[in-house]
Amino acid sequence: MKHLLIITLAITTCALTSNAQRYSDFGILFGGAYYNGEINPTRQFYKPSLSYGIFVRMNLNKRFALRASGYYTHLKGNVNDFPDRVTHFIPARNEVFTKQVIDLTGQVEFNFLPYITGERNFLRSTYIAGGLGYGIFSGSGNSLLIPFGIGAKMNFGDRLSGGLEWTFRKTFSDDIDNYPNPLGSTLINNNDWYSIFGLFI
Repeated sequence: MKHLLIITLAITTCALTSNAQRYSDFGILFGGAYYNGEINPTRQFYKPSLSYGIFVRMNLNKRFALRASGYYTHLKGNVNDFPDRVTHFIPARNEVFTKQVIDLTGQVEFNFLPYITGERNFLRSTYIAGGLGYGIFSGSGNSLLIPFGIGAKMNFGDRLSGGLEWTFRKTFSDDIDNYPNPLGSTLINNNDWYSIFGLFI
């Protein structure tokens, strides 16, 4: 709960400094998050954990929007779920990791169809999003993030909208899973990613 309070205070500060008109909106997201890295290089939706948080969106026009968000989740994995990954740098043992994550990001959204939150003339749209962020990981170094993903949103009335989203986070840290890459932690060699998916309203 204290993590959600920290996120709420941070995003509320952003909201108070934004333009308080109908082209700004405030929302919550509930969903899941999962990890990809040395242990799990390709499997999607592996051991998903509850993810939740809040965001503030500024609709610049019918095609573009800016969004600041803060989410809290866990990432977890088990070496024994991937026996083919047991090599000279991933030893065979019952190695389980769990990391708490606070995810703070700023993104640009591009709507494929004209859309404004609360406008009945622009009812729905799919979109892509990308930006920059910062991840705070328990037991690991914090990291800059490159978030990007896809989503869909729809107006349910003058004051209510919702949708779903699936985004990936490219990290600049290689010890989320406690297994640094043997080639060194660089932008090219780093394999630690995570994804957040869910419903928002």
